Amino acid sequence: MIWESCYWKEPLIKSASYLRRVRLTERTTERTFVRIEKEVLMGFYSVRKLLDTYKVSDKCKQQKYDLMWHQNIKKVTYMNWHHIDELYDLNRSNSESRDIRFLCDKFIHSYIFLPVEGESGLDGFFVTSDRLKNDKCYFVSLDNVVSIFRSVGRDYPSNFQQTVNPESGEIESSAW
Repeated sequence: MIWESCYWKEPLIKSASYLRRVRLTERTTERTFVRIEKEVLMGFYSVRKLLDTYKVSDKCKQQKYDLMWHQNIKKVTYMNWHHIDELYDLNRSNSESRDIRFLCDKFIHSYIFLPVEGESGLDGFFVTSDRLKNDKCYFVSLDNVVSIFRSVGRDYPSNFQQTVNPESGEIESSAW
C-alpha cells in the first residue's frame, strides 16, 4: 500500500525529463538503452501502482491518448521480435484512443519494447504485450509517455470517497 505518494510521483517527473533529454546516435551505448527501458517500464509500473491505490484523480485516470498501431503480418517469436518491419505492416497505420491503464498494461507486459529514434532524439516506442503480439504493435510517442508521467507525477487529489454499489455489493472509489 502506498501511504505517501510523493516518493512514487517525484521519480516520474525525473524520468520524463530524462527521456525528453536523451539523444540516440550510432554511438549510443547498451547502458543508455537499458536506462531508457528501466525508466519507461518502472515508470509505468509506478503509474499503475498509483492508479490502484487511489493516489491519482479520476480526471487524470480517464485521460485518453491517441495511439497508432500496425497490423501483425508474421508470427512473433523470441527469435524475431526485434524485426518490427518484417512482423508488422508499418506502411499502414491505424489509430485508437486509450486510457492510462491500458498503456500501463502494454508496457508492463511488453513482449516487444523498442525505442524509436527521431530527428532530434527519442521519438517514441514500439510496444506490444505478450497477448497482442500476433495481432498488433503499438507506437507510443515520447510526447504521450512524458505527458502521462508528468500528469500522474503532479496529480495530488485532495478528496477520496468510497461507496458500496447496492446492486453488485462492490466498493466503488473516487478521487478528485
